[in-house]
Amino acid sequence: MQPAQRGAADSVLRITFLDVGQGDAVLIQAPDGQVALVDAGRSDMISILHGFGVSRIDLLVATHPHADHIGGMVGVIETLPVRFYMDNGEPHTTATYRRLLAALDARPDITYLEATPRTLTLGEVEIEVLPLLPSGSTEHNDRSVALIVRHGRFTAFLSGDSEVRQLTHLVELGVVPEATLLKAPHHGSDNGFTWEFLNVARPRVVVISVGRNPYGHPRPSALNAYEAAGATVFRTDRDGHVSVESRESGQYEIAYGGRVAPRGSADGGAQGARRDPVPAGAPGPAAPAAVGIQIRVHADAPGNDHQNPNGEYAVIENLESEDRAIGGWTLCDRANHCFTFPPDALLAAGGRLVVHTGSGQADGTRYYMGRRQAVWNNNGDTATLYDSGGATVVVFNY
Repeated sequence: MQPAQRGAADSVLRITFLDVGQGDAVLIQAPDGQVALVDAGRSDMISILHGFGVSRIDLLVATHPHADHIGGMVGVIETLPVRFYMDNGEPHTTATYRRLLAALDARPDITYLEATPRTLTLGEVEIEVLPLLPSGSTEHNDRSVALIVRHGRFTAFLSGDSEVRQLTHLVELGVVPEATLLKAPHHGSDNGFTWEFLNVARPRVVVISVGRNPYGHPRPSALNAYEAAGATVFRTDRDGHVSVESRESGQYEIAYGGRVAPRGSADGGAQGARRDPVPAGAPGPAAPAAVGIQIRVHADAPGNDHQNPNGEYAVIENLESEDRAIGGWTLCDRANHCFTFPPDALLAAGGRLVVHTGSGQADGTRYYMGRRQAVWNNNGDTATLYDSGGATVVVFNY
């Protein structure tokens, strides 16, 4: 992978999140034809790659050695020319991992790269490898190879199965960029995001690689967090292959819900797919007033809920390091029972406010909706916080 002469200003990078069920496989096709594949799902995926016009792999990356990320790599290595292979250097004991090692041993022509901090190039596209936590210091998910893909003003963050510890580590190192595109860490798990990470990354598009699974992925808390961060969310279990095509100007287009044509085909895009163009410089979905805000609801009051409305309450917490003026903000349940904060209401940095359902005297940290009966449904409800302009700040489902 050597630097190539820069192409025309409208050259297109395509990043496709392949629908491989409950697993990860991200195909990166550079403007000049070089190809990287980050993870390879759980089973053979050669037919999928052929459908995207892939006949060789310049860089093959295993973010970590779990079967839903490396299961399809043996087929790739045995079928296609591969120039470079990268992983985190962390071994595993599974038969899937041993088969991968045997396939690599049979291909001495593939150059091994350990995932140390470095910047690689696919023609005019840069791929930055971020620092890992020390070997043996954590389990496999939190040593996922994390990559930043840059194409002019367009930036994508690919995260493997990173969880809270690794995301926090990367934020503390100051290596997390503002990203146009984020691959949701750990299939949209509730341990695959932090508010601090989202506050820094501020993704405009989030793609969740997910399939039928017993884990509850993607989790409602993660979906709510991405929505609160102002991102448009796509899911491979619902949207199929999701392709994001970018230009150096930062303009990008999203194709999903159909069969994506190989590069160089007549239409150069997705056949039968929906396409969502985003103009260069557009801000994307409106960012909320504060994404570092969390809601919890205590719905089941002691005794009879309707006779003890103050026994149920909502807690609003500020996870940010700055105070938030929330005068005019409104908290509503699913049935549109709402409470609007007075003009001087302030949510202190690291602090919390409590909103009781019944009546009482507000004191700046405790507020009262003034209802005579219970509001929050014990069997499940939705708490939505809106800012003074009516924009959604955060949604909590239980």
